[in-house]
Amino acid sequence: MARSSKPKHSSPDLYALLIGINSYKNNKLGGCENDVRRVRAYLDHSFVIGQFGKIRTRELLNEQATKDNIVQAFKDHLGKAKKNDTVLLYFSGHGARERTGLSIFQEEEVDGNIGGILCATFEGKEQANLYRHVLSNKELRYLIRPLAMDEANETKAHVVAIFDCCNSGSNTRSVTEHELPGNSRQVSRQALPGRAVDQFIFKENPEILARLKKQGQSLDEILPQGDHVMLAACREVELAWERKIDGDKLSGAFTTALIDVLQQHKGHISYHELYSRVLNRMKFSLSTTKDNKGQTPQVYVRTRNLNDRYNIFLTNQPNEQPSYGSVEYSDEDREWRIDLGAFHGIPADQKKAPTKVKVYPLKKKREAVEAKVKKAYPFYATLDFSSSSKPEKGTTYRGELEGLGISPINVFVKGERTAKEETKKILKTKLDESGGQLFKLVTKELDADFVLRTKKGVFSISRPFDETRPVVKELHYTDGQGEFSARATDAVYTYLQQISRWSFLKGLEHTSNELPASLVGKTTMYPVEFRLFRLNEKDGTEQRVPSLPNESGKFIVEPEATSQSVQLRIELVNHAPQILNASLAIMTGDFGFLVPRKKFLMKAPVFQLYEAEDESGGHIVQSLGGLPKSLSPEAKANLEGKKYVSISVDKYYRDFNIQGEQTFFKLIASTKPLDAIETFHMEGLGYPEKERTKSKGDWGDAYKLEEPDLPEVEWDVRTIEVYMTNPGYDPNQA
Repeated sequence: MARSSKPKHSSPDLYALLIGINSYKNNKLGGCENDVRRVRAYLDHSFVIGQFGKIRTRELLNEQATKDNIVQAFKDHLGKAKKNDTVLLYFSGHGARERTGLSIFQEEEVDGNIGGILCATFEGKEQANLYRHVLSNKELRYLIRPLAMDEANETKAHVVAIFDCCNSGSNTRSVTEHELPGNSRQVSRQALPGRAVDQFIFKENPEILARLKKQGQSLDEILPQGDHVMLAACREVELAWERKIDGDKLSGAFTTALIDVLQQHKGHISYHELYSRVLNRMKFSLSTTKDNKGQTPQVYVRTRNLNDRYNIFLTNQPNEQPSYGSVEYSDEDREWRIDLGAFHGIPADQKKAPTKVKVYPLKKKREAVEAKVKKAYPFYATLDFSSSSKPEKGTTYRGELEGLGISPINVFVKGERTAKEETKKILKTKLDESGGQLFKLVTKELDADFVLRTKKGVFSISRPFDETRPVVKELHYTDGQGEFSARATDAVYTYLQQISRWSFLKGLEHTSNELPASLVGKTTMYPVEFRLFRLNEKDGTEQRVPSLPNESGKFIVEPEATSQSVQLRIELVNHAPQILNASLAIMTGDFGFLVPRKKFLMKAPVFQLYEAEDESGGHIVQSLGGLPKSLSPEAKANLEGKKYVSISVDKYYRDFNIQGEQTFFKLIASTKPLDAIETFHMEGLGYPEKERTKSKGDWGDAYKLEEPDLPEVEWDVRTIEVYMTNPGYDPNQA
């Protein structure tokens, strides 16, 4: 099926493979065919057709969706995509986990099992030749690579994969629940039996098969990943649900929300914003479902430019929303600068993603001249006016960027009418005066990132459709006489500004180099590697905490059921052939960005990492901390000076029965000074006070504890996430 709107000859084509399976023999579903119909109908909209030269769609429904047919469709349908075309893979059905005895596959899996999708012929885990009915994530990796990358390892097509099934995230953790509700898209929490190495589809490539059997190499060396964007229905620890739409029709809750948001925006929405909008709609729709235990969609951008998450869905074009900064001339360095850099979303590689800037005197936009970003740094960028008239030196100008530089969050105000309207009026005035770069007010809760509520004299801030769990402490907005106080709105405006800055900083990543060939298999990060270790207090041994598959900056820590805390240690390793300045800021759950001047988690806000002397690694700096008193003298001696921080899930997450606590770290490395990072320091806003007593064991309290072929780098910024599960979480009360 091909559709064309006769656009310009330069328009790329879209190749879509849509798979929906209801009729599993023993685990039937009701909404997967409807999901495919909704996706196909979306692709038939004129605003989608107009974005591409031709849209070529193939569907595999129910018994058509055998493993052989799916693999063949990858090759003879999606395989026709050319450079700059878009490939869309959509799957709606059952997902599962599969055991594996191959250590090379286990190295990227937290629980030692691999994920996959169940094909139409799947009958059960006792089925003969089970491998013929399960398409594993390693096989999908093998199939996606030639679509996304050419033989020269350059980007080919833009690949988008969407999975509305359980285990659609990067991987799952072990869960004891085996009997699952009928409207969830997973057949069992127990992993399926494994298979031999020659029972994967890449057996057709003798070289890959031989290297897998021989081992000794990393998975990235044998089965390299292709650039792609993946949208998943839920976290790796959650279930994907079906719900009724249009009366009694079943559909995936994720697909329903996804299509609704895409249609509302007529397809012109970034992956970054799409995630927030879909999450809100799912919270709203599932909040009325009695057996819902939570479902959080995920977006994974696995491309060379991590800022591709701000590109438009399917077309992969930069967002056209402008951002603003100040432009002035530096006499010392003899260059024009704008005070926006990599920390503000300007792409690091200006050859691949050039950024244009309109420069004009304040309030005189008609006098604008055009500049291009010459080079981006963490906190500023230099400009080139070579093709246009240069502005006068000694004057400050406004610079308007084409493409997303600053992504404001959306805030919805609701509650008691008088206080609500007065609050909106004051906030609008303040936003107009400031240029409104950090947040904006929206008219629907569905479109919000955060909700500001006015109720009984109190401001509370929460996520949309989650009024019972405020994210920060409340603020009173009445004076001594019980009247509305405008000064209170000043305070809440400051709160929203900080939440906006925090949200923006969390999403910023710029990695300056690909992983050098000499380091493949030794690390997944360059130039600075983040390592996380966990202490076993029973015997004094240490285990390294692995990052999630293909998510080198994300770690999951699970406390023992009988213990509320864990002992953790961080190492930062410089693999680059030069001295680097480094900083590790802590981003707390109450919107703190902690870079204090005194000793903290690290020995200083900014510290040096000496150059790598050989390919085995360079200078290592470890976090501060201490040792548990329960350790024996012998165990302490064996740890050879290693120090640990005792971390536990904050009381706020336990009181509100939240599944886990996320802590983010912003890791920055540069050959240039990083003193400016201290200006970003923000203390946390505090958790809701009525549910809050200070917990022991917070990252923010850490300071209270005692010649290889390596490319040079200028700077590197990345986000590290440590997700600590709540051992007291009760899914039946979620």
